[in-house]
Amino acid sequence: MNQIAISFGTFFFGNVFLTPPVIDAGVVVPGAEFSFELWHSFVDAKVLAGVTQTGAFGVELNGATSGALYAFTSFAYGVSLNQGTGLVDYRASFDFGSGSEYSFRLTASMALVMPERIDWSTQPEMSIQYLTEVIEAFDGTEQRIALRDTPRCSLGYMYSMTDEQQYQFDNKLATSSGSMLVPLWPLQCRLSRGISVGDARISLADVSAHLASSENLLVSEHDRHEILSVESVDGLTVTLTRLAKNDFSGSAIVVPLRIAYPADESNSTSLLRSFDQHTITYDLDETQIQKPAPVDDFERLNARPLFPFRPDRSKDVTTQYNRLRETLDPLIGARSIYDRAKGAVKILGQTFTFFSESERQRFEDFAELMNGAQGEFYIKGPGQAFELSEDIVMPTYKFRIKSSGYSNFANSSSLAPIAAIKLYNGTTIYRTILSATGNPDGTETITTKESTAALERIDIETIVPLYLARFDSDEFRYIFDTNEVSTITKNIRQLLHADPAIDTESAITI
Repeated sequence: MNQIAISFGTFFFGNVFLTPPVIDAGVVVPGAEFSFELWHSFVDAKVLAGVTQTGAFGVELNGATSGALYAFTSFAYGVSLNQGTGLVDYRASFDFGSGSEYSFRLTASMALVMPERIDWSTQPEMSIQYLTEVIEAFDGTEQRIALRDTPRCSLGYMYSMTDEQQYQFDNKLATSSGSMLVPLWPLQCRLSRGISVGDARISLADVSAHLASSENLLVSEHDRHEILSVESVDGLTVTLTRLAKNDFSGSAIVVPLRIAYPADESNSTSLLRSFDQHTITYDLDETQIQKPAPVDDFERLNARPLFPFRPDRSKDVTTQYNRLRETLDPLIGARSIYDRAKGAVKILGQTFTFFSESERQRFEDFAELMNGAQGEFYIKGPGQAFELSEDIVMPTYKFRIKSSGYSNFANSSSLAPIAAIKLYNGTTIYRTILSATGNPDGTETITTKESTAALERIDIETIVPLYLARFDSDEFRYIFDTNEVSTITKNIRQLLHADPAIDTESAITI
């Protein structure tokens, strides 16, 4: 009643618009650029008297700062961040002389760059943890639940500093706070040709999956470096969002960058007055995690992937046997032992050596698809299951083997329910074992679920047990000898009650 009607035109006409008026950029890198637009809806051209900037240290505004601005015409502005570190709280106020100012605001946190080369005499480490909770039942069966949406990733580096670098690096660590921009030095790549000033693309000789998923790269050559922002990666070509500002030769390296925080405690050892060694652990920022999408090209059996990685036999393969028991020792009388389940749970300790980054990335993809330690997969045992005592001359469900203890198959849950028969021609045949019985002549008879065609012993390379298993731990710690050679040691746990079902139609030929 007696109120003035408010319409769309009340706000639209005779006004100045900034799109967007506020940008909260979060954690940014030096050299980052942001853009916004200014336009007005006055009838005539409007004169911009000036622009007042606050918090402009290390911030550069590109665009018109005075003059006549025509109506309904968009004027582009760019903001470049050039300061080294700290918080950015920038405001640009546009004065049109009408007694009111129209403001644009940019807030961000500048990450401190750590371009210093690491000391490879101490192997760098990269650890990926998924944080899985294991709920175990009385009979040994278990349920695993991931407590994290994204895995926790950390890096362990050692820096060696001499002469003038020593005090500067020490002061940098002592006074810095907040996030840092840390290179993934073990995942560095090489250039196929040098970089020139003004290049919009760089060409690589090789590319890692982590580099292909990065938003920022570090180009490093001796004591020179530059941070490049990535627009896209197509094969071995990287398209940049901004032109390169420096020249680099073909010997420079390209390293993916990640936003990280240093651990609460880092150590420094002064070996000489002019030589220090710093050991630092970085925890990658989980809110800005950048992980390559896993490639799932693994062969499967019973809808479960087959573990395709061979352990490094130059290092011992260990097997731990854990029995599920209840023990009662009341201090008096005989001790009472109750077996909760037949047989023992095998835990295989294996070390894997990768001679290229693509091999290591394939293992990382497998762990990602298993969600760290939740997924089930089939793995070949380190030894031999059994040997045939005679050739198979016609299709059969039964065949004789040399004495191997499989006659105890019905009394133990630890014997593998599936055998993988590897032939010299590269073919692998999988057979599900239903039962095993002993014969008077010392041999054993294996009964399988699938029929086996004629097969000669001289064609068989080996017969290995195939276990249904899980990773015992969801922590994956990669130790790098070089940027190509790396190792990881994992414990792999056999599931106590393996699923013997097998689909003969999905027989796999390797």
